[in-house]
Amino acid sequence: MAVAPTLLLSLVGLVLVGMALRDIFDVLFHLEGRASISRAVTRTVWRALRRAADVRPQVFPLAGPVGLVATIATWATLLLVGWALLLWPHLESFRDAAGKPAQGGFWEALHISAGNLSTMGFGDVTPVDQWLRVVSPLEALLGFGLLTASVTWLFAVHPAVQRRRALAYELWLVRQASDGDHDAPVFDEQMLSELTSRVILVQRDIVAIPASYYFRDPDGRLLLSAELPFLHELARHVSTADGADVGTAQRARMLSQAIDDLLLTIARRLHGREDVNPAEALRIFVRDHLKKDLPE
Repeated sequence: MAVAPTLLLSLVGLVLVGMALRDIFDVLFHLEGRASISRAVTRTVWRALRRAADVRPQVFPLAGPVGLVATIATWATLLLVGWALLLWPHLESFRDAAGKPAQGGFWEALHISAGNLSTMGFGDVTPVDQWLRVVSPLEALLGFGLLTASVTWLFAVHPAVQRRRALAYELWLVRQASDGDHDAPVFDEQMLSELTSRVILVQRDIVAIPASYYFRDPDGRLLLSAELPFLHELARHVSTADGADVGTAQRARMLSQAIDDLLLTIARRLHGREDVNPAEALRIFVRDHLKKDLPE
């Protein structure tokens, strides 16, 4: 193959591999990283299934899991195709079982890449040049790394989802116990402090693990979007209530600030809305998961 096409294919292959590795690094290690691919894939899947839920509501809770699978598949595809493009110009340096140069063009390169990435090493085609003997196992290491990264990501996402569900269920129980009365004794300083800590954890989960946002539980008691308007109003009411002691009012203001930070994080990081206020951010959150608007 001529030098120019070889360089072009190698460049494109390196770009694809680099895109996958950069995105995996951002997801696992760079908490403030863009992780553009994973975010775009999970959000695209979520939007598609959210629209499909107008006809089949049961598909909406699948958006999060399907988004994770689609992202991992995208990473694998980028690595697979990227390495195939890197190997394609050098197929003459591979030999089949009969000792003849490998044939088949891109599809043969894809076959070799799949064998390396899956760490199966089919063995029907082997490299002859020394540098290919060194480079080919690197793809196997990346394949093993992809598997490890995927499992690690799954183990990070699900605890974040469970923390949000637990907070939602606790708020549901509190709302039931108080019967909607913001002045109920249950809303003391300790309770407000604990709720503030739980809200902060959810906010940090959204920053570090954005994919957790796209999990929607079919059980209404576990939907934070259904309970957060109550908590938002609670914090505002307690912080301005007549007769509230200084400690309780201060804790209520801290809770209100934590809720605002959570809502603005969702609007800015997941919707790109920099000019939004907390009230509008709350409406965005409710529309996302409940598919309805808050009353004026």
